[in-house]
Amino acid sequence: MNVPGSLPALASVVFIRVTEFARRPVAEQARLRAQLEAALAVALIRIPAHLRIILDAPDGMAIAVLGNPAAALDIAQRCMSASAAGVSMAVAVNHGAIRLAPDDSGHQGLIGDAVGTAAAIAHFAGPARLFVSRSFREALAESSPARAISIRPAGIFTDANVRTHELFAPDQASALRRRKILAGVGAVVVVVIFAVLAYFHDTIRRDLRVGQPGILAFDLYPDGDIVVDGVSRGKSPPVVTLRLEPGTHTVELKRKGEIPFRTSVDLQAGRTTTIEYAFSAGGERSPLRRLRDWVLR
Repeated sequence: MNVPGSLPALASVVFIRVTEFARRPVAEQARLRAQLEAALAVALIRIPAHLRIILDAPDGMAIAVLGNPAAALDIAQRCMSASAAGVSMAVAVNHGAIRLAPDDSGHQGLIGDAVGTAAAIAHFAGPARLFVSRSFREALAESSPARAISIRPAGIFTDANVRTHELFAPDQASALRRRKILAGVGAVVVVVIFAVLAYFHDTIRRDLRVGQPGILAFDLYPDGDIVVDGVSRGKSPPVVTLRLEPGTHTVELKRKGEIPFRTSVDLQAGRTTTIEYAFSAGGERSPLRRLRDWVLR
């Protein structure tokens, strides 16, 4: 057992009781306890060992969680999932003081209102039910307000010592509605963001490309000399692209023995504009011929 050094302390105690445990045969009691321990091992995976104390109880187990009411509620709800899988359990959560206290054999145990009240509440819960005390709900509301919203009143109960307990239970329907609302709000926000991006798409792209050159690409057959704004820029191939200032440019393509081709292009910053031209009639290249020429360049 991992024992914190600051006891007595406030803790959230999860009490898990196997219903009708005492009336079951010994072999079945052993099986149910093994199933309970397996379910609890899974429920405790995310809880650091130094923040929890695990105790055996005659008909179940108790877990004291220090400083984290939300983690205690997580343990209780995971155990309820195990109950749905075949182990009939009643689960209760209380928040209060605990203190180390050795028994007559010298073994360390826990005493305190948090433990005793949690055990009493577990008897009110009944099979496959989860009850929490008012003190736990208040502690949860202080540390995790969003989790406390879905915990609703379950009634007032009186124990064998004639003490009354105001109990609460998680409202799964309320939690589901809240998740649906949050999911709906999230979907609306995503749609609005995409709508804004779509509406201002061109403006955003232009702003991002400010200062970038325009790219002029050539796909000539079989080849030709390139003149841009009256300045020779080489032969294509091998020239494939030119990086130019954005704006309008006059392009002339020449080849010996062929009629020159003249055109103007409006280059945009960061974007590529391609000129395709074949000097000889019927000289347009098939995709396979284009691939071959590209490999041979």
